Amino acid sequence: MRLTVAAIALCLVALTSAAYVPVEKSVTGLKYADKEFLVKQKFFFEVFRNIHLPLMFEEYMPYTKTWISDETKYTNYNEVFEFFEYYKLGFLPKGEMFTIYNKEYMKQTYLLFNFFYNCADWETFYKNVIWARENVNEGMFIYALTMATFHRPDLKGIVLPAIYEIYPYYFFNTDMVHKAMYKKLYEPKFGFVSNGKYNVVYSNFTALYPMDYFGEDKLSYFTEDIGLNSYYYYFMMDYPFFLGESKFNLFKDRRGELYMYMYQQLIARYYLERQANFMGPIEGFSWDQPIKTGYSPKLTYWNGMPFYGRNDYYSLPKDQYYKIDLLKDYEARIRQVIDQGYMYLDDGTKIDFRQPESINYLGNLINANPDSADTEYYKYIEFFARLMYSGSDYFYSGSKVWPSALMHFETSIRDPFFYQLYYKILSYYWQFKSYLPYYTFDELNFKGVEIKNVVFDKLMTYFEYFDADISNAIPMGFSSEKFFDFSVFARQKRINHKPFTYTMDISSEFAGKGVVRMYMGPKFYDFKQLQNLKQYFVEVDQYMYDFVVGKNTIVRNSRDYYWSVRDRTTYTDLYKKVMMAYKGEDKFVLDMSEAHCGFPDRLLLPKGLPSGFEMAFYFIVTPYYAPKVEQFSTYEYNYSCGVGSGSKYIDELPFGFPFDREINFAYFFTKNMYFKDVMVYHTEDMKLNQSY
Repeated sequence: MRLTVAAIALCLVALTSAAYVPVEKSVTGLKYADKEFLVKQKFFFEVFRNIHLPLMFEEYMPYTKTWISDETKYTNYNEVFEFFEYYKLGFLPKGEMFTIYNKEYMKQTYLLFNFFYNCADWETFYKNVIWARENVNEGMFIYALTMATFHRPDLKGIVLPAIYEIYPYYFFNTDMVHKAMYKKLYEPKFGFVSNGKYNVVYSNFTALYPMDYFGEDKLSYFTEDIGLNSYYYYFMMDYPFFLGESKFNLFKDRRGELYMYMYQQLIARYYLERQANFMGPIEGFSWDQPIKTGYSPKLTYWNGMPFYGRNDYYSLPKDQYYKIDLLKDYEARIRQVIDQGYMYLDDGTKIDFRQPESINYLGNLINANPDSADTEYYKYIEFFARLMYSGSDYFYSGSKVWPSALMHFETSIRDPFFYQLYYKILSYYWQFKSYLPYYTFDELNFKGVEIKNVVFDKLMTYFEYFDADISNAIPMGFSSEKFFDFSVFARQKRINHKPFTYTMDISSEFAGKGVVRMYMGPKFYDFKQLQNLKQYFVEVDQYMYDFVVGKNTIVRNSRDYYWSVRDRTTYTDLYKKVMMAYKGEDKFVLDMSEAHCGFPDRLLLPKGLPSGFEMAFYFIVTPYYAPKVEQFSTYEYNYSCGVGSGSKYIDELPFGFPFDREINFAYFFTKNMYFKDVMVYHTEDMKLNQSY
């Protein structure tokens, strides 16, 4: 029986598609940025530089005093006028701590985004951005401009500097930032490009400080990885919880289903890292019991205030207990709609919660985004929960706030409680799935196709040093000509794996397209354990293959996994590439090499053991079920992941198929499936990712 639910692999989010294609196409098939595009690209690198300092570029100075007020310069002037009026009443001042988890700040951010988004042309846009750069709170500016860049059609393909280099304060510990500042103060040559890699400070993880965190410190190399934290931040920028409806087209990407699956995959990947470090399962918690695991981020805001921390065995003050009752009510409403099997949309349409595709409605409901229904009743459970366990009810506060790590997307996944919270939220996902029927034998089977064997290379993990450009955390008084002659690097030890290949032999009586899915998960010793452990399987790869009758041999390298991304080029080096192209001295290639829209390639495998960490890999080959909109048909996949395009998906099978439902072991194991136990080894020999 053909399945009817649209699907996606874990290939996540990037820039929107549009009519304007800012490229020249060469005879080799590569696409290069044209001069118009390079003007825009140069602008973004300059306007994000040293966000807490005044602009140092003379060409922008005339536009710092006022915004463009001509209503003919906007596509929706009503939204822009609302921004004008609200700004006059008072926005969050520059230099103050910003978080989106504050109702007032969220309103201001949304209005600022509309101000950027509705600019009718580039000239209006860049002049308004310059004004905002000098007059709006820095954190709010970064947030709104990032969203606008990702969602404006005319900015498709623009590469923003990595968020950990735009705003290093959220990614590197306080001691490292202080060390860099003192070096600049006492060593006159420190920081200048002519000194090369002399301009290095070493960055530690929080775990190196004498705090136990009940063993959670063992995972700091994973939870504090700047690539992983950036991945989560960018997902939330591409699918902001307060953006939606038809003009952004996020619903086309089945955002509710995608939202739930992203968290399922993130929690599963975290679980595998726990296993690799001999840690127990993710602990559950109760709303009305103290939270055992505290967290002290060891991060400091630009203004010198440390991030708000949470003590061990944290519980709400007695005068705040009513909030626990509110959370219980919100959770009960979600569970009730799942159990009763239906819900009503605002227009009265009845949604059957016994249909697989209704997971999209559940995801939107939990996310409480504008594509959801009746948020006044179902409320904002995850947002409210984050605030409760951050120490204060900042969401409804109009006063200044002191945010914790949980109140920023850039830092959320550093906090061990994040995983406990979303493990609980995923219980709603699995509750919904428990009501769906088992996959039938025909849905699981691919007649005439049999996986005969899979052979892996040796899987090896190791730590290496990685350099990130943290120049934006260092106060500078240089002219614009000197701004990019200064680079300071934070050198940090990070986990990586050697590239690996597997070879799969498949016998087929069928000629045509099929889809291969590859998962990794915990080792199990009884097949029935899979009923519980299936929730911890991570989708590593998915691709289409043209089968021939007879023997098919597939050789797949880990560097080919289509949803993973490599490390980013540093801020200064990328700017220099742009400037060389801008001056006509080179060409700037438009491809996915600087994409923000994938899971870090370095983290594909959990850390191994010297003696080997045993894992289970799972493969399934399915017939090709064409999606409703052909993949890549509505956007340029060379340099975009197609947010809002509706054409990101290889086929129409559900997310996580076939592990997304209860398993009937009577017929689950078909010939087109294959389990392979593989050992992951770890070496303590340090590998450097570049020469120094």
